[in-house]
Amino acid sequence: MESFARHLVDKGHDVSVVTTCKTARDGRLTEGTPDGVRLFELDNRGRLGASARSSSPVASVQGRSAGGMRLLKIKRMVDRFLGQLLDHRLLFAAQFASPFLAKEVKSALSEADIVVSSSPPWITHLAGWIAKKRYGVRWLADYRDQFSGNHIQIGSAFSRPLERWIDRGLLRSADCVSVISGPMKTYYEQFHGRVECIENGYDEKAFARIEQVVVDKPASGVPKTAFVIRYAGSISADRIPHALLQAIVQANRGEGAPFHVEFCGESGLLRSMMPKTFPEAQPFVRFVPQLGYSEALAAMLEADLLYFVETSDTSSLSARGVLTTKLFEYLAAKKPVIAEISEEALAAQYLRASGLNMVISVKSDEIHDALIRYRSGGQVLAPDDAFIHSLSRAVKAQAMEDLLGQLYTEGARTVVRS
Repeated sequence: MESFARHLVDKGHDVSVVTTCKTARDGRLTEGTPDGVRLFELDNRGRLGASARSSSPVASVQGRSAGGMRLLKIKRMVDRFLGQLLDHRLLFAAQFASPFLAKEVKSALSEADIVVSSSPPWITHLAGWIAKKRYGVRWLADYRDQFSGNHIQIGSAFSRPLERWIDRGLLRSADCVSVISGPMKTYYEQFHGRVECIENGYDEKAFARIEQVVVDKPASGVPKTAFVIRYAGSISADRIPHALLQAIVQANRGEGAPFHVEFCGESGLLRSMMPKTFPEAQPFVRFVPQLGYSEALAAMLEADLLYFVETSDTSSLSARGVLTTKLFEYLAAKKPVIAEISEEALAAQYLRASGLNMVISVKSDEIHDALIRYRSGGQVLAPDDAFIHSLSRAVKAQAMEDLLGQLYTEGARTVVRS
């Protein structure tokens, strides 16, 4: 949404963003506000404030503190029963109906042609619903992840029907719904008659900027001391790299430069598993604290290979519809990708179309064979530049602008008829 806002301002539109004030516990704020975008940050009383600009890292190699882990366990216990229903940002949404809402925000909303609410969290759609009712604006409800029917935050038999009820009830007032994948589109078409798909895409301007400062690789013929495989993102229980680590251990028993893998991000779970589950892989694994956006892009561009892992669950539209921004950024980096996912996964379709799929498999022997081919120079990839460009933010932001233009025109016609 930051990229979309920047694109809209560059095209001459007036963009205001209303959000919460961020505290140090929300982590490091690594990106600035796009030039020309008006940013309104609300405190818990609906007044204008400012986020804490902490320079400390979001996460450390050691992961969460003992107290933080206890709080996380309590939260997970509550979430297992209430799903996503209980959200501490409910007060943020309620402020949109308050007479004490900051006058600057009231003015921005009353002058707006269209309000876009983007979730998660789902309470942004509650805020959009209130803005629609209070100010009579056109409303686009944008989902980057599903609220109801979510395959990760499953909730309980109590919370699931309530989440569907909320989704259905809120979207009755929406003028349009936007989502990030085909399966997610199919899901939300149960609740609304107009659902458009606009993927996350990658920021080509950011890549071009980082490419100018990334150090070039050694020239052909210079022997490598090790091949670096990088993964950017969190490691969770459904993203444990079993096949990759087994394949690396096997490949490094042979001749030639060894393969080393770096996990950049929150990976406390994997760190704790290494001594017992993957003892032989430990010499070839490095854990890196979570990186800022520009640092993460540079890490992708400097890697020899990129590793992608995601749920291969196909039991729900939510699971089948996962298309993370990381996938598009991997494609923009144009590095060979090792994907430990099912060949039936939606992400696998994008990888094959890009021409960057070095291997797509959940089997360690198939990943091992691909590593050996790569080391011997027998793995030749042919990136499809046209397909990769079609996933750029420039293209996706233009699709968003076109959609907003349609909604504005339809709203103007309604006013004329009435």
